[in-house]
Amino acid sequence: MRTYDIGPTPWRNFYHFGVLDSTNAEAIRLIGKGISSGIVIADRQTAGRGRGEKSWHSPAGKNLYVSFFAKTGREQAMNAAKIAGLAAYDAVTAVVPAKRTLLKWPNDILVDKKKLCGILIQHLTRGRDLFTVTGIGLNLTTPGKKAFDWAWEPTSLEEASGGAVEPNGALKELVAALARWQEATPAAIDARYERLVGWMHGAAVAGRSGGEEVAGSIAGFGEGHRTILVKGTDGAEQEISAGDIDRITFPGRRA
Repeated sequence: MRTYDIGPTPWRNFYHFGVLDSTNAEAIRLIGKGISSGIVIADRQTAGRGRGEKSWHSPAGKNLYVSFFAKTGREQAMNAAKIAGLAAYDAVTAVVPAKRTLLKWPNDILVDKKKLCGILIQHLTRGRDLFTVTGIGLNLTTPGKKAFDWAWEPTSLEEASGGAVEPNGALKELVAALARWQEATPAAIDARYERLVGWMHGAAVAGRSGGEEVAGSIAGFGEGHRTILVKGTDGAEQEISAGDIDRITFPGRRA
């Protein structure tokens, strides 16, 4: 097993496993056992997944598979996807130049227009308490090009930086960034997030709204960046959530 030494963190407990089905699943089990805060990391996942039930390729000793869980207020829970995206962006740009790095709505990280990081947010309650689980998969080494069922080609910190990346250092960067953004004001979170996803304005998009097919271009984002605003050929705008998007098209790419 790998060894980690990340020092004190805002999360009270640290759990390291050689293999798990999923770090998010283990975090949810720990919450069910009465644990209120922690970090769960695994060297390998057998059932890792991303948004929309997509699988997340999780070979042993290759990449970073980690979940953070804690009790949260409702406003922080609503901002969890943005907070995680900003933290992942900061952790990646500690190694790779920011000019090559993109935050893709809602919270994927692209480097050189290749996918390097994915995030899965889950919420649950225990009694009257609300919990947020933030799962992050960060490629330290590049998996096989066919390992992921993605429209975007995968990449890694090693490939993007041209050198090996030490797992403990990558985790420390991610922990520090997530802790920092969790303490930020909602206004600061929104302002930074809008700047980083603003490059997506004008991209072509197709999806569904109210059972009807929608196609057009991204005109902006809805309240709290929880939806995108799609402008149709008739000039009318409709809101679409991440789960209702079939594809977003950029020059030469689809996601």
